[in-house]
Amino acid sequence: MFAIYGIMSLMDKYQKLLTEWCDYLLSQQITDQSDPYYGGFRCESCDFPHGRADNAAYPFVYLYTLTGEQKYLDGARALLVFRKKLTSEVGSVHNDFSSPWEGITAFSAINLLKTFLYFGKNLPEDFAREVESAATASARWVHENMVVGFHSNVNYYAAASLVNALYGARYKDEEYNKRARELLAYCLNLFTPHGLLSGEAQPHDNRSPNGCLPIDIGYIVEESMPCLLHTAALLEDEDAMDALTHHAAYLLNFFLPNGGWDNSFGVRNNKWTYYGSRTSDGCLGMFAALAIRNAEFGEIAERIFRMLRYCTRDGKLYGGPHYFATKQPACVHHTFCHACALTDAIMEHMQEPRERMWLQIDQEGGEYAYYPEINTYKIHMGPFRATVTGYDYATYTYSNGAAHAGGGTLSLLYRDGRGPIIAGSVYEYKPTEKNNMQLPVGNLRHATLLVRAEYEKDGVKYATCLDKNPEIKVYNECEGTSVYVKAKFFAAETQAPENDDLVAEFNYLFDENQVTISVKKINENIKFVMPIIVNSALVFTENRYEKQPIFFLTGGFMADEYTFPLDQDVSVIIR
Repeated sequence: MFAIYGIMSLMDKYQKLLTEWCDYLLSQQITDQSDPYYGGFRCESCDFPHGRADNAAYPFVYLYTLTGEQKYLDGARALLVFRKKLTSEVGSVHNDFSSPWEGITAFSAINLLKTFLYFGKNLPEDFAREVESAATASARWVHENMVVGFHSNVNYYAAASLVNALYGARYKDEEYNKRARELLAYCLNLFTPHGLLSGEAQPHDNRSPNGCLPIDIGYIVEESMPCLLHTAALLEDEDAMDALTHHAAYLLNFFLPNGGWDNSFGVRNNKWTYYGSRTSDGCLGMFAALAIRNAEFGEIAERIFRMLRYCTRDGKLYGGPHYFATKQPACVHHTFCHACALTDAIMEHMQEPRERMWLQIDQEGGEYAYYPEINTYKIHMGPFRATVTGYDYATYTYSNGAAHAGGGTLSLLYRDGRGPIIAGSVYEYKPTEKNNMQLPVGNLRHATLLVRAEYEKDGVKYATCLDKNPEIKVYNECEGTSVYVKAKFFAAETQAPENDDLVAEFNYLFDENQVTISVKKINENIKFVMPIIVNSALVFTENRYEKQPIFFLTGGFMADEYTFPLDQDVSVIIR
């Protein structure tokens, strides 16, 4: 049995981390009233003020009501001044000063509606009126514009459903409740039988040549599901709550025991942060709320909290476990977004310490599962958890930095008690959302963490992890689970092979003690590349190789990149 969580109650721990985050945000707030960006936050990594900063008014006001400290109220007031610079006459809010995208109005409305709904009576009357006016104007814009047919990914539909539900709950407006139900029902119809929400591309139910749907674990767990569950609760829709609770349980197949999420294949995993996604609020509040229905969800919330705390230094939430060690700056977006979800978790009143719990996901495995909607296998053998993916859904940004794992690659390998060993994501890191994705700094080589065979010709790289139609066969054998993969070499830019007849053959064997990776000989010009996260595993091989340290922002891990020439068969054992 695990030990008690600790002397501090959950409420105390959560409030302590929230205070650290918010005090850091206050230190980054622009307080010179002559500055055109007054009220926003300086960003150490991006060097410009992110437009969604006003979302932090919600955690600021919570801390003001908790402590009575004027600095939090002053910070919230300044954020609303900043917000006005991005707000149109009809209540919509622009993403930032160089992007006209207005869908984020939903997130602004959510956090201001929560602020007024929960704390309005505790605020000075003039500021309470200002919060209410801003919240209701944006809610009206969302109600009128973010309807079924609105051109956006599904996470915005989920957010719009919550805007309508919050407004309907506060003002007893049945038209808003009706719209919330419409959007909730629309989203519920996009869940697959495995509990995965389709729609992180348009059309929401579009299918790839191999029948895959646009799915991203980071956006599901940190944005869409929390909004949908809160909507269902406000509408007192028990059928929707039951369905969403079941979907949340299914999602735990992609949860990692140390508090991370496997989004190594997701259609938007160019924004993966290991604990979620780069510009989303987080799922702490969702699992805190679900703990009332099932205590195991409270344990999930605790593990997520511990990962967020691990990724925090000096009040800054970094974008991955190794950002701080590699001297990558912290994008302020992570902190002010996740402060909202942490406030939600606190509002669920998780006050009493309790015993740590063993979960089903903690048990050693001996099975695999297949997800046809993402053409991905999840393997659990002994202490090892692995993802092998042939996911072929490509968005319009695929050739510009969103070339996620495919090709039957081993995109994730995790060992209980140690953590991730392999954690791939995209082939090349490019700012597909230039204002929402920071750039790497420092001298450490920035390179993908995808396992692959690769060669270069005429300045173009061709890699097996980009093959959208690999051959993948999985077998249960007496010694474990075996995966056979046959993949061609594709270029990200052209999404085409240079030599249609050239293939690589891989075999992954998982048993209770080790993972064996075998690659068949091709020729000396082709390399097998295997990035292994630092200090995560022992690597044994009789083949010659080169090794160099690398880092990748997506996921946020340092790794040792092993490179083997394929002029002979290669065999590697990982323990």
